Amino acid sequence: MGKLRLMPTVENMTTPENVFKGDATQLAGIDIDSPPSKVKTPTCEYYLEAYGQVAKEAEEKGETQKAAVYRFLQVIVGFHPSFDTPSQPFVPMWQMEGKRSLIPSDLTAADIEVVRVLAQQTTDAALRARLHDVLWELANDHVAGAEAAGCYAAAAEKLDAAGDWTFAVTSFKRALYLASRFGRNKPVFEDTAKTVVAAAKRAATGADTFRCCQLMRLMLSAGVGEPNEFAAIASGMAASAKASGDTCKAKAYWEVEAEWQRRAKDAIAEQKAWLAAAEAGVTEAESRAQGKGASFMAAASLLAKAIEELRQAGAAKERIAELRRCLNEWQERSLAEFQSFSTGMDISKLVLGAREHVKGGDFPTAALKLAFGQDLSDPKGIKDEVVENAKQAPLTYLMGAAIVDDQGRTTARKESLLHIKGEAAEQALEAEAFSHASHFHWPLRVDGFVEPARAQILNDHKPTFQDLLFIVRNNPFIPPGHEGIFLRGLHAGFHGDFVVATHLLTPQIENSLRYVLESHGVDVSNLMSDGTQPVKVLGAIFGMAETKQVFGEPLCFELRGCLIEKTGYDFRNRVAHGFVHEGECYSHAGVTVWWLVWRICLTPIFRTIAEQKASAGQSA
Repeated sequence: MGKLRLMPTVENMTTPENVFKGDATQLAGIDIDSPPSKVKTPTCEYYLEAYGQVAKEAEEKGETQKAAVYRFLQVIVGFHPSFDTPSQPFVPMWQMEGKRSLIPSDLTAADIEVVRVLAQQTTDAALRARLHDVLWELANDHVAGAEAAGCYAAAAEKLDAAGDWTFAVTSFKRALYLASRFGRNKPVFEDTAKTVVAAAKRAATGADTFRCCQLMRLMLSAGVGEPNEFAAIASGMAASAKASGDTCKAKAYWEVEAEWQRRAKDAIAEQKAWLAAAEAGVTEAESRAQGKGASFMAAASLLAKAIEELRQAGAAKERIAELRRCLNEWQERSLAEFQSFSTGMDISKLVLGAREHVKGGDFPTAALKLAFGQDLSDPKGIKDEVVENAKQAPLTYLMGAAIVDDQGRTTARKESLLHIKGEAAEQALEAEAFSHASHFHWPLRVDGFVEPARAQILNDHKPTFQDLLFIVRNNPFIPPGHEGIFLRGLHAGFHGDFVVATHLLTPQIENSLRYVLESHGVDVSNLMSDGTQPVKVLGAIFGMAETKQVFGEPLCFELRGCLIEKTGYDFRNRVAHGFVHEGECYSHAGVTVWWLVWRICLTPIFRTIAEQKASAGQSA
């Protein structure tokens, strides 16, 4: 028997001919429900292999019409859902080297009519939902859209009953979105909302730790459910989890309760829930500092996060001070636990090495490998390279140079490195270091590691907003209220939309730097003679000694060079003043800024994991 044939692909995004290769007038009588009925998990993600297998069997028997129908359905169920981005709900299952798998927009008008016929021939809820959803997306067929909403809800109920609640949540999400498109006061939305609410209530009595939690998060995002009722449910589940010693579960449900209390406009109860969630984090940290396998490194990292959560929740200053003293003690005691660890790369095969580096494992692991698979620039090392280059090719550095914009206007000048001394020489060397890094080091890192690694992870995991929540929630780099901005920016960059990523993330960095410095007790304001206190801008922030102490010299060097230095990328200034055109968002500058934000946001998580592995004698 031959190998299972691969799905059709598109090369260089060129629209193909008709995807359906059979006779569109001979669709009746072909059993399209039997293949998915044999699949354990009734969702389109699992129907792909089932249809591929029966298509192969039909081809071997010479049943060309059956084979054509099954191959076509294999394509339809192979559209990868991306329901966090409703404007493009289906994306390629894979893409690389100018090729990708098919998406709905690749279907022709003739293909759409085949979809319409098949949608009436199936009774499988998941398949009906997919077929009607495609009709909604491509033909703006309101009847099909409403039908898809109902079918997604029915498919979700079936999945939920079978215990496949993660797929159920995804189906419920799409059902609610589609139903909302026809009016929240219409029966289709009201019925769908009732179905989700009922599922959440059932889950509240079930054994799955996070089933009810995820359903309530979905309800919160869709604006359904009675806030007081579900706040009480979340509070009860959190209290029960705490009593049984499940701190992680308790923390998750207190966070959900806080969101319900916010919806109920009960500020006091909301703050109480946030404080309880943060104190659960303290308890988790304390448990890591005690008993067998205790690690003060891991405990200190967890406690630092809990302190940040308490600060954002408005905890008493005395409680913060108490925990800060404990943190200082644990950090001092953790010095005895430190062990060295390192990573390496095959420089001769950068792209292959980058892809292999992030392959395998789950998404959080791959995300961390992307963030920390390359070191930050060493400012001293780069300056030494510049000096050595000047010795080897003195004529290159004999004369100064002008930096111009895309209209030929001079925006900055570089001084000659030769025959100058003192502070002027140091400033010229630093300017040349930024130029050297932005022309050689950072582009090589983007082309040789960041982009191939990002593409590999995107192809393997296709992260959703839900997948990225662990990065932005209670992150000490992200000020309260800015989580959604960072979430959308990081998500957009990961999916290759650097126009959105650039304009969301780049302006946020300055405020986040101030926020972190203030959390360390650093005054980031200026006292003017008229009594006003404007905050320091980015250049002044980098000029503070405390900034290097908190963030480290390598990160400050990269952020300066990328964001504000004229001999570097000057990207923040160019974005802020509207000079950056669309193409530049996809440049080395745009990708580097996104990657730096990605790395900074993942640093607290990386430290926790690294310290835990170090304490266990493992390589990070």
